[in-house]
Amino acid sequence: MDKAGKEKEVELIGGHLKKSVLAMCADYRGLTVDEITQLRAALTESGAFGRVVKNTLAKVSIDQALTDGSPEQVEKFKELFSGPSFVVFSEEDPAGPAKVMTKFAKEHENLEIKGGWFEGNCLEIDGIKELSDLPSRDELYAKLLSILSAPATKVVQLLQAPGSKLVQTLEAQRQKLESQE
Repeated sequence: MDKAGKEKEVELIGGHLKKSVLAMCADYRGLTVDEITQLRAALTESGAFGRVVKNTLAKVSIDQALTDGSPEQVEKFKELFSGPSFVVFSEEDPAGPAKVMTKFAKEHENLEIKGGWFEGNCLEIDGIKELSDLPSRDELYAKLLSILSAPATKVVQLLQAPGSKLVQTLEAQRQKLESQE
């Protein structure tokens, strides 16, 4: 790769790091092309994407992009980049991609999650696992919607109750009068 290509790659990785709420680093050594394709597809479904990066370029990108974290945390994150590195970037939901990566790592022993970057801090594997236990953004929206719609459902039921009681009372009265005739 020539110098211009390296600079473009550093900009690209740095841009993704700046936009991402979560970045994870994993060692993909031993995975087949088909398995990596499956992982990328699962990540895309969760709103994230992954790419293989060159460690030296990733470290330069980290220095340029991650200015919000403490120098100790940035150095800790840079240390994750040794050996083959597959980086996952999630710009919206941190829990969904963490779930995908931990599930995939359980199913494929060759994938080793090294750690990640979340809210200005370097996460170790335990932090990634904790994130994966959280509900995803879609799950949270569904719960919120059910909470918000529950009172409306109750109001409709309450408004319908007097009308149905009146109809039932009138029907009972009609049947009573018919039986007396």
